[in-house]
Amino acid sequence: MKPPMKNWLGISLLALLVWPFASEEVLSQKDARGGSAVVLIYHRFGEDKYPSTNVQREQFESQIKILAEGGYHFPDPQEFAARLAGGLAPSDLSILVTVDDAYRSVLEVAWPLLKSHGIPLTLFVATDPIDAGQPDYLSWDEIRDLAGHGVVIGHHGAAHAHLTQLSAPDALRDIRRASRRFKAELGYVPKLFAYPYGEYSPDLERVIRRQGFSAAFAQYSGVIGKGSPAFSLPRFAINEHFGGSDRFRLVTRSRALPVLDVSPSSPQIERHGNPPTLRFRVDGHIEGLEALACYPSHMDRAAVTTISPSRRVLVRFEKPFPPGRNRINCTLPGADGRWYWFGRLFMVPGRDSDDFR
Repeated sequence: MKPPMKNWLGISLLALLVWPFASEEVLSQKDARGGSAVVLIYHRFGEDKYPSTNVQREQFESQIKILAEGGYHFPDPQEFAARLAGGLAPSDLSILVTVDDAYRSVLEVAWPLLKSHGIPLTLFVATDPIDAGQPDYLSWDEIRDLAGHGVVIGHHGAAHAHLTQLSAPDALRDIRRASRRFKAELGYVPKLFAYPYGEYSPDLERVIRRQGFSAAFAQYSGVIGKGSPAFSLPRFAINEHFGGSDRFRLVTRSRALPVLDVSPSSPQIERHGNPPTLRFRVDGHIEGLEALACYPSHMDRAAVTTISPSRRVLVRFEKPFPPGRNRINCTLPGADGRWYWFGRLFMVPGRDSDDFR
């Protein structure tokens, strides 16, 4: 039996209830080599008018209690990025809490609770809304105050634009405009970058690298392990629809599925190549590979997956991906109830209706 998953944000309740109690014959995994890290992305807290980007206060309090009592590690985000850049695996059960866009509720709701439990926060700021003094956003004074109390401020561009839809020079101008504002207001330019809407491309990655950033974060489900690409790091999106405690525990305790030779290497899919065939090879120490299942966001069932004796995996999709952002989650149950997780982002020209920023 493979766990059904209809939505790109998580595994269904059925999977949560069934798989942790599956037979040891199916769950015959060894521990992954090296550690795994999960990065969480939030936007709003207690802002019920925006359910797709909001997490309820009670949900967030429950999630922080899980983190505080669950034996997790909370590395310094800058040191975490340096460790990845050096080719080292993260400490196991590492958690990074990130928030995008600097809405006011991060100061009023999220930060006091995180601070009281000693959990670091990385806040990715798009500078144009701050400069415009939009009422739902923090001010520069408040951002400086957060930075002074240990919050890591990250770079999110200036206009929160779809940077992959801009030319490389236009994307660079947006990024540089924000960098000038950070330098003027904070005295430095952040070294961590988060792609607006989680959208990235090889061309945009090159722009980011050349600007001296140490790591860049996207927005698709996946776990970070040794060898994870430092400039397209996955983050699990948390909102009120997918903020339940069972899912939260499953996500935060997941392991990186060690994969090699991933193809296609770019997330951008042209219409004539839609749907693509996803190919990768799984490291030889992972057992029970027949239980691997891959779930695309545009289908209500698992894709057709073929696994060769050499552990090469081919994932075929029955229908093309729609315009906009699409996600694939490949999951494999582990012997101790922890899941192996590998995710990919695919983007097709055109706009989707996903407003989860």
